[in-house]
Amino acid sequence: MADAESEWLSLRAWTLATVDITLFVILALVGIHAVGGLDDLLAGLSTLVGVAAFLGLWALFVLAVRWVLADASLAESSLWTLAKRGLVAGSVAGLVTLLVLALVVVVPLVLVGPAEPLSGLLFTAIATPFAAVVGALVGLFFGAVDVALYRASGYALPAVVDERRGTPTTPDRP
Repeated sequence: MADAESEWLSLRAWTLATVDITLFVILALVGIHAVGGLDDLLAGLSTLVGVAAFLGLWALFVLAVRWVLADASLAESSLWTLAKRGLVAGSVAGLVTLLVLALVVVVPLVLVGPAEPLSGLLFTAIATPFAAVVGALVGLFFGAVDVALYRASGYALPAVVDERRGTPTTPDRP
């Protein structure tokens, strides 16, 4: 049986990504509602599009968290290491999100709709650095949330004494 950390997708990565995407969607919806745009947004979405968007974002979050945890440990890595990896993973996720939006929204407007090809390229060129920066900030924020949740769970879980070492540990920490 493989070690939990060497599996392609550990329960820790899956759980953190699921908490992150849920919090992300809640914060986004509350923010959109606060500026009065939720009615217009929901009127233009079908259930299928909403579920597809959520699953796509969730997959990005899972891959990002998995990448961060591949060479870093929430228990043992420095905050600086986790912050750097969170910034990079978030930036890449932001760029992938922009790419998907460009393919789903901009390309059809250029091919079928009223938009000119140059406007699609201009939109993508202008939006790319913004997507990278916003994604990096989102990655940094959720990295901090993940570290805080992980460390809080260490206080909430009972200490288990390792019979071989005689030291208290939690189930996922040596």
